[in-house]
Amino acid sequence: MKDECKKELISRRELLKGSLCLGVCLAAGGSFQEAEGAATPQTAAGRPEAARKQFVKTMNCSQSILENYAPAYGVQPETACKLATGFAGGMAAGHECGAVTAAYMVLGLAHGPKERKVFAKIETFNERFKARHKELACSRLLGVDMGTKEGMREAQRKGLIAARCPGYVKSAAEILETMI
Repeated sequence: MKDECKKELISRRELLKGSLCLGVCLAAGGSFQEAEGAATPQTAAGRPEAARKQFVKTMNCSQSILENYAPAYGVQPETACKLATGFAGGMAAGHECGAVTAAYMVLGLAHGPKERKVFAKIETFNERFKARHKELACSRLLGVDMGTKEGMREAQRKGLIAARCPGYVKSAAEILETMI
């Protein structure tokens, strides 16, 4: 008897989810689109360039990646933006590039919650990113200590963020496209 009740509950829950999705779709004029700048699942091939453009607009690498990929996994762009805020600038300490850490989050959304599967994907991502750029750390990629205010000012003064980071964002997204 318990199994039948459980199946009925799951069936009702799935019906409710479907009804909600249909309602949202109809309320949006019959189509569903994420926030401007974020790619829809139908334009997945355009996500690397969309992420690069988003970075140029916002100058936040981690947000640019997560905002463009998270909607495909049911996470709203606004929520993705909030989640990714603190990962830019190598977590504001010059550590892992924000585009890299956001890619880890996307891999978790795509392949989680099993750690073994996600960790293997992250290892592959790291190998591919390092093959292109030799480093994962923001400070090393930019050649300044992004963990200090002086280093951040130097990066700004030299135009390093505007010159290099769009490429790192696009590269991370290109690698993601092959892994999700």
